[in-house]
Amino acid sequence: MRRGRRVAMWVMAVLLGTSLLVPAAYNASAQAAAPAPEASAACRTDNHGLNLQAMTDTSAPHIQAIQFLGATIGRAAGNGFMIGTSDGGCHWQAIYNTGKLSFSQMEFLTNSVGYVLAKTSATKQNTLLKTTNGGADYTWVPTGQYGFERIDFLNEQVGYGFTRAYTFKTNNGGKTWTKVATPPNSRYVHFVTEAKGWVITVLAAGGYEVKRTIDGGRHWTDFLKVKATVNYGGAIYGTDSSDIWVMLYGDSGMSQTSYSLFHTTDAGAHWKQVISHPTAGGGPAPGPVAPAGTLAGPAGSPTDMAVIGRKGAFLAAGSGALDNLQFGRSLDDGKTWSNLPIAVPGYEGKLSFVSPTTGYLAVTSLSKSGVYRTVDGGKTWTKRFSLPEPQ
Repeated sequence: MRRGRRVAMWVMAVLLGTSLLVPAAYNASAQAAAPAPEASAACRTDNHGLNLQAMTDTSAPHIQAIQFLGATIGRAAGNGFMIGTSDGGCHWQAIYNTGKLSFSQMEFLTNSVGYVLAKTSATKQNTLLKTTNGGADYTWVPTGQYGFERIDFLNEQVGYGFTRAYTFKTNNGGKTWTKVATPPNSRYVHFVTEAKGWVITVLAAGGYEVKRTIDGGRHWTDFLKVKATVNYGGAIYGTDSSDIWVMLYGDSGMSQTSYSLFHTTDAGAHWKQVISHPTAGGGPAPGPVAPAGTLAGPAGSPTDMAVIGRKGAFLAAGSGALDNLQFGRSLDDGKTWSNLPIAVPGYEGKLSFVSPTTGYLAVTSLSKSGVYRTVDGGKTWTKRFSLPEPQ
């Protein structure tokens, strides 16, 4: 590595780092030793005494990412801070709290090692950073001219970085990146293994095609074509390359988005349309028209989805006009889908499920932002952390 790069990385680490050490609760042995949340005598629901620092060019602290490694160990991060818990959210402490980084995604591989996407200013593109001490300090990972919108690391060495149009891969922890060959007009790529991946492409005449690769992107095969009046993009979820969920978006309007959700259990040989959700503001949903109300999903606009193998799929949707998050799920690998009662106040929600029953929800609300926990698969949610209400 050239001396100039070493100096640049050292300077970045100094600028971004803090004097915090990894809290004792984040030692590797803490996960096994942590008490079960239900056994705690008093789970707090306030701000846990934390004065979280927001970035100077944003208004107030808000949570933008959440990740739990198990039922007890987890982190939430936002525009200037990262907090952590070792007892399922009963108690939280600050890991990073300088206001210098605005976190949009966390990819912790262990309790100590993780990659994050963060901005140093609201007007700048994302920077890729790595931590080896649980999130207290960071080292810059160069990505060339590209600011990734999303990352996905299979392990500490092998990972993917995504822009709207391109996919990049590293085999050495981010030291170098190579462009992965993807079909023209790709909008979302998801690799489950180094060899097996899926992509959503948009068609010039309107609509979508979903394609699959089994050789790392050298060849892509068509597996699903969906008609749509508009093709703004979508998202792909799943940890099993044969069991995949594909979200496709229609138009948006009146604080709502039309969307459809498709699912395959046999690597694309057969597909089931699980949700077809047209809206008054967004018009028809992509794909075949379903009888009114038969394949409805959570109301509003999809904000996040979480999939636990073949055991559970969970979807949150929100609307600024309502400020009430909606929630839906399947616990039988897509055979049936249920929309549950209103989850919590909020218009933006990020999910992290660790089992079909236990999950966490980071909420942005007009007045009651925070972190919630469920132990019954989303039927009920209990608040575990509160951010100060906007002034």
